Amino acid sequence: MAMTLTEAKAYLMDRRRAPLSDIALHFDSSPEAARQLLQHWVGKGRVRLIQCEACKAGCACASRPDDVYEWVA
Repeated sequence: MAMTLTEAKAYLMDRRRAPLSDIALHFDSSPEAARQLLQHWVGKGRVRLIQCEACKAGCACASRPDDVYEWVA
């Protein structure tokens, strides 16, 4: 499944917060491709990037360092 901006938006709105690896896996995409697409929403202020050292969301950062994307709008 190719990830579109609308699909990425719906995915994050539904989950509120997700690690990059989960997003890439869900859309059968590389992490880099997912990151590039998510930058659109980050640039618009709709998504916030939480780097693993700042994450307090219980996302298992200690066992799997990963950037986490959060829908904020």
